[in-house]
Amino acid sequence: MLRRRCLFGLPSFEHGSLRIPLTSNIRRASTQSNPQPTITSASTSTTPNSRPLSRFLPSSPRLSLTYSFTKYFLASAILLHIFFEYFFVLELAWGISMLPTIASANDWVLISKLYRRGRNLHVGDVVSFKHPDKMGEYAVKRIVGLPGDFVVEGTPGKGGSGRMLQVPVGHCWVIGDNLTWSRDSRTFGALPLALVTGKVVRVFSFRQGWRKLNHGLQPAYAENDALD
Repeated sequence: MLRRRCLFGLPSFEHGSLRIPLTSNIRRASTQSNPQPTITSASTSTTPNSRPLSRFLPSSPRLSLTYSFTKYFLASAILLHIFFEYFFVLELAWGISMLPTIASANDWVLISKLYRRGRNLHVGDVVSFKHPDKMGEYAVKRIVGLPGDFVVEGTPGKGGSGRMLQVPVGHCWVIGDNLTWSRDSRTFGALPLALVTGKVVRVFSFRQGWRKLNHGLQPAYAENDALD
C-alpha cells in the first residue's frame, strides 16, 4: 500500500522502506519581476559629424574679418555678373561708323541685355552685336531691316548693285549712320539675330551727360511722277 507524503515540499509515495519523491513537471513562476531595461545616458563625446559649427568658424578677429570680407566680396561679384550679363552694361564707344549719333571717342553707351538675341527689336533701333567677321570683337549699328523686310544692297547714290534683297528669317540688316565709313551688312550680309547682345538705350558723355538716341530713320517716299 502506498502512503503519500510531502518531501521538502514535493509530494512522494512511500512503499515500505522505499521512498520515491515525485518531481514536479510544473515549473514555478519566478517570483522575481522582469528586469526593467536600463537607460544609458548618451555619450558626451562628439563625433566629427556632430561637431558644433563654431569649431569651423574663424576664432581670431583677423580671421573673422577676412572671412566676412571674402563672403561679401563673392556675393557682390555674383550679383554684378548677373546684372551685367542679363540686364545692363556700360561700354566705351570707339570708331566713326556711327557719327554723328555716337562720337568716336569719349562716348559711353548703355546697352540693355533684355533685347539680346533680337527680342522685341524694331527698325531704327541701335544694337550691339558680336562681329560676324572679327572673332572676339563687338560692333554697334542701326537696324534698317528685320526678317521679311526688303532692303537695297549697296549705298544709295554711292554706287553698288542697287538690287533689292529680302532679309531672311532669323536675321536683320544693320548699317552704320556714317554710311561712307561703316563696315556693316553691305559688307558681311544679313546679321543673325543670335549675335545681337543688346540694344543701346542711352548715350553718356561728360560734356552732354545722358541723352536718348533718336530714331535716325526717315520714311522713304517718291514723287508722284516717279511712280509707275
